[in-house]
Order: sequence, then structure tokens, then C-alpha cells
Amino acid sequence: MNLVNFERLSNYLQRQVSRYLSVGIILAVIIRFLCLPNRSSDMKGALIGWYNFIVEHGGFSAFKEGFSDYTPLYVYWIFIASWLLAWLPKIMSIKLLSITFDFICAFFVYKLVRLKYSVGNMPTKAFLIVLFTPTVIYNSSLWGQCDGIYTTFLVACLYYLLVNKNSLALICFGIAVSLKLQAMFILPVLLVAWWKKIVSWKQFLWIPIVYVITIIPAWLAGRPFLDLLLIYFGQSQKFKELTKNAPNLYQWIPNEFYNIVVPIGLSLTVFSILILTYTVVQSSVKIDSSRLVHLALASTLLMPYLLPKMHERYFYPADIFSMVFAFYLPQYYWVAIAVQFSSLMSYLGTKMLIKLSAIILGVTLCFVLLKLKSKLDRSPNTDSVNLVQIQ
Repeated sequence: MNLVNFERLSNYLQRQVSRYLSVGIILAVIIRFLCLPNRSSDMKGALIGWYNFIVEHGGFSAFKEGFSDYTPLYVYWIFIASWLLAWLPKIMSIKLLSITFDFICAFFVYKLVRLKYSVGNMPTKAFLIVLFTPTVIYNSSLWGQCDGIYTTFLVACLYYLLVNKNSLALICFGIAVSLKLQAMFILPVLLVAWWKKIVSWKQFLWIPIVYVITIIPAWLAGRPFLDLLLIYFGQSQKFKELTKNAPNLYQWIPNEFYNIVVPIGLSLTVFSILILTYTVVQSSVKIDSSRLVHLALASTLLMPYLLPKMHERYFYPADIFSMVFAFYLPQYYWVAIAVQFSSLMSYLGTKMLIKLSAIILGVTLCFVLLKLKSKLDRSPNTDSVNLVQIQ
């Protein structure tokens, strides 16, 4: 009789979870639908212009021209939107991909959290929290940006790494890099995996292979191959500002020192990432899921905080990984709140609010790094490097 009652209770709870998940998804879709009419400066100044250029220059043949400073992979979507979704308003068809990836990203966060909690509704909570995070809604539904797309592949990369599907993990990373160079923010995780002999150097070949595959259609359309290889170099020369509203240390450095500070900032970032990676690899700890999630957050916070020329939305990967971190280490849930608050203020705030957010984010970054170092220092010595050690 007790077993029957338990099964009834279990079935009832499952129905309740399904209900609030369904309601949450419906509300998330409604919110995004209401945000669709908003036209950001990039939407008006770039994305719609690219859409019009493609239409006016014969569709796919437009790719022989360098009309976009993005890599082709994302711009292919705009071509598809102008071709198959021409019956929709331009702004809606452009934003549709970014909005779709909000849900895919939430799904992979769900999968990551499910590794930690094999039973219970924690993964469902994580799924819904991602969908209702303000910067997630802002980035895709209001601005129509693609940061959520490449971040989805970073989250997928980490997930597949944790379940020992390493080639698939590197393919996802290659796709992310083919979308935005900021995907490199998670590189220390892969370097640690390589150093610990979890990932073979041969599997890293997937990264250039995927990039080359993604640029081949544009090359076949007539654009010079070298131009396609050097797109990221061209992006780096685009604007001469130390920060574009990013809540990082350059909020306090006048832009008149741009030429001096940029090489210093780049060198500082490379040095810091090498130190971070070395700190992890020199430790004899087990490379488990908790530490890789911790490292992913540390890396995606550290790089945009130290790099010059960052936009506010380049903390988007940290926004997502901070939520995963909060589920893996719930005693530090405030870290996710601090990251979300700082990131949102950089989207919305005045200069003073962004400076305040930079301070909060800097303190949070220091805490995350110190806690990672502490976990490595107090771990027992072991030669084991098993990747998946779910705690």
C-alpha cells in the first residue's frame, strides 16, 4: 500500500513539473514575441542592411562581396531568412534564429545540470532560469544578436566533454569559433583537458576543419579564400575604443591611451590565461565535472574582464556558465546573481552604473579564482584524471 501511495505521489509531482515547464515555455515565447518589434542600433545599421544587400544582389551570389564583417556562418542564416522566410517581417526572420537558440542553450544547460542531479527537478529549474534571464532575453529578442548562438555551442562543448564525447565537443567548439572569436574564452578548459590527456591533439584539428567547411560556400560564391580566413583580423581593426560598455577594468582608463594600453591588455590577458591553465594542470586533482564548470566560469569571466575592446555582451558566456556554476556549487549562488546584475547593468546602465558593475564583477572574479585555487590546493594527491566524477 505504501508503495502504491509513493507511486501516486511520484506521478503527481511529475505532472506538476510538466505543467509549470509548459507554462514557463509558453510565457518565454510570449515575452520574446512582445520584444520582436524592437530595433537595436546593430539591427538598423548592420543586420537589416545585410538582409537588403543579399536580396538586392541575387541572393547567394551576394556572398562574393565582403558586405558583412561577420564570418559567413551566421550570415548564411540571413540569406536563408531572406529566401525561405521572406513572407515574415525582416526583423522577425532575423531574430528567429537567435530566439530559437535561447531554448537550445537552455536545453544544454538542463543536460549539464542533469549530470549533477540525476533525480529531481533541478535541471528543469535551470532550463527555465536560462529562458527568463534578462540578458538572454535582451540579447536575442530585443537586440537580435548571435551571442546566444555561439554560447550554446560552448555549453554543448562542455557537456560533451563531460560525457566523454570529445570529438563532438571539439566540433561544437569549432562551430562556436566559426561564429564568434569570443568562443575562445573557454579555451583554458580545452587546454586542461589536453594536458591531462583527456583530449587528443588530433581532436583539436576539428576546429580548423569546421571553420574551413563553414567558409567554403562563401568561397564558392566568389569571395577570396584569404579574405575569409582573415575576417577576425579585420574585426580587430574595426573600432578604436578600450571598451564598448563592457564592465571591465578599462572603465577607468581614458581612451586617449588606446595605443599604449591595447598591447599591454592583450599581453596581460595571455599571461593570466597561461597562469590560470598552469594552476589547474600542475595540480594532481581529478578533473571532474564540478572543477571544469568552475574553470569554465573563471575563464569566461577573466578574459573579457582583462581584454580591451570588449562589448558589454561579450560577458554572455559568463552569464550562462555562472548559472551552471550556481547549480553545481549552490553555496555560491550569489556569484550568478552578481554576474547577472553586472551584465544587465552594462546593457541598461549609465557610465556610473557600468563602473559600479565593473567593481562588482571584479570582486566576483577574484572570488571565483581564489575559490578555484583553494579547491585545487586542498584536493588529495592522485594520479587519476577521470573526467566524469559527478559529485
